[in-house]
Amino acid sequence: MTLDQEERLLLAQQRRGYRRLCFMPALEEGFVAHRVQRIRRRLLLIVGTALIFQLIYTALDLLLLPLAVSLPIIPLRLLGMFGALLAYFYCRRPQSSPRLSLLAYVSAYGLNGVCVVLIIFIYWSLGVAMPYDGLFLVLLFGYLLLGVSFRAVSVAAWGFCGLFLGLGLWFAEVSAGLAYQALFLICANLLGSIGAYLQEHGQRGAWLNLRLLDLARQRAEADDARKLRLLAAASHDLRQPLNAMGLYAQHLLEQSQEPAIQRISGRLATSVQQLSRLLQSLFDYSRLTLPGGVQVKPEAFALRPLLARLSGETRAEAEAQGVELQLHCADLWVRSDPLLLERVLRNLLSNALRHAQARRVWLQARTEPGALLLEVGDDGRGLSAAEQNRVFEEFQQLDNPGRNAERGLGLGLAKVKQLAELLEHPLQLHASPGQGARFVLRLPLAEAGEWQAPAVAPAALSGRVLLLEDDAAGREALSGLVQRWGCQVWACADLETALACLAEAQPQLLISDYRLAAKEDGLYAIQRLREAAGLMLPALLITADSHAQLQERCLRGHITLLAKPLLPARLRQALLVLLQARARVC
Repeated sequence: MTLDQEERLLLAQQRRGYRRLCFMPALEEGFVAHRVQRIRRRLLLIVGTALIFQLIYTALDLLLLPLAVSLPIIPLRLLGMFGALLAYFYCRRPQSSPRLSLLAYVSAYGLNGVCVVLIIFIYWSLGVAMPYDGLFLVLLFGYLLLGVSFRAVSVAAWGFCGLFLGLGLWFAEVSAGLAYQALFLICANLLGSIGAYLQEHGQRGAWLNLRLLDLARQRAEADDARKLRLLAAASHDLRQPLNAMGLYAQHLLEQSQEPAIQRISGRLATSVQQLSRLLQSLFDYSRLTLPGGVQVKPEAFALRPLLARLSGETRAEAEAQGVELQLHCADLWVRSDPLLLERVLRNLLSNALRHAQARRVWLQARTEPGALLLEVGDDGRGLSAAEQNRVFEEFQQLDNPGRNAERGLGLGLAKVKQLAELLEHPLQLHASPGQGARFVLRLPLAEAGEWQAPAVAPAALSGRVLLLEDDAAGREALSGLVQRWGCQVWACADLETALACLAEAQPQLLISDYRLAAKEDGLYAIQRLREAAGLMLPALLITADSHAQLQERCLRGHITLLAKPLLPARLRQALLVLLQARARVC
């Protein structure tokens, strides 16, 4: 049954009602299974309570009554306990039929009720005035604790109460005492039956509502999964031509020496980078809004190298705007996801440089007991109370009424808030008009470890590269750019071609796109090429969808991952590092 079909049945059942305490056959099976699951969860408690009652009464019989009276009762008590144990062991088996489990459960209850009735009459026959209180306790147990359907508990309860009254009329004379006992038991059964009816009616209504809520949850999860797939497909399909455009623009910029072409090529490269940033911002925000779209991988790491690198990469932009960028951080270690934390800080720095109208921007880390406060602040225009409530909203740009695309889409601080919540790093904003703004993150401190600065790669670039890319435009652009940087490139459209030219190329580096036209992906292609070459060749994987699982697979396979659209500077740096590592091995 599909979700839509089940939802239609549930809504139809709600409209029709269930005064007779019965659903449509397709729904009744589900409700019975739900009831049996609830009974199984508390089966040990209920059966244990029944056994304890029987044991207590058995002990009282043996202690307070002569053995000639109490001993004939023990087999009936043991029979009731044996029936309860049989029902327990049968109902707790997962493979037991729900309806048969209910039948065994109710039968054990009825058996114990019949045993109590027979015990009372055996005592009476032996001259012991045993009250019927035990039978009343059995009624309470069934109506309040048993948890079965109204019909089942009513049939069992009225059955052994009828047996009690029938035996009373058969073996004893009609008396005022028996009449009062009959009236009491009938009233108790009436109250219990009405309560059982109302309880089951409420349970059925609650089950319908829970099923509808569960269907809504499943539909929402399916929609989220569909959105993630759509996002991944859109990310790949849009970044593929954008990646080729950027590589062609860089290739044209480096190849031509004519000033006019240089100027147009530079503007084209800038426009491609701007479009790439806008698309990346949209994709990142969309992924953050979907459950499971971004996975957090916390670890302990040194904070100062991360802040120093961010400060160095941002300093040129700050100097171009006449902004002094300051860094204040001791050698501290924190526990967080370094990649996600870097995205938070990049967005905060970018926001301060683009929108704060500041003369000074700073990155500062200070400690307090058990935590570290990481602050990104400025001495710019500041924010009013009303503006502080708006800055974390999507597509909000307080100083960009003309929606200048060069200043972004207004998603930076919205992503900062989402990432901070995802990382569980409380974020605070302190600002006032004309006094600047300070964004403060609270991070947990970690034990210090060892950190080594990465080696600086040399500027020279040369080597033999085997490129696997099924997109013709991307393959031509990437191979042309890498050749201009000084490498020999063998560009292949599929794995078979790459394997065929492996002996001729004798590559020092493998580059592959992740999504290939074949069934196998780029990770499989790199593995096959390494096996064919008999070498653990350095490898670079290019993808438009660098999700967490792919990053983990690349890490295990010792493969460098770069996201599309490729930034030429980052690509060149990755090639330098990988080729240098290969040269050291050789």
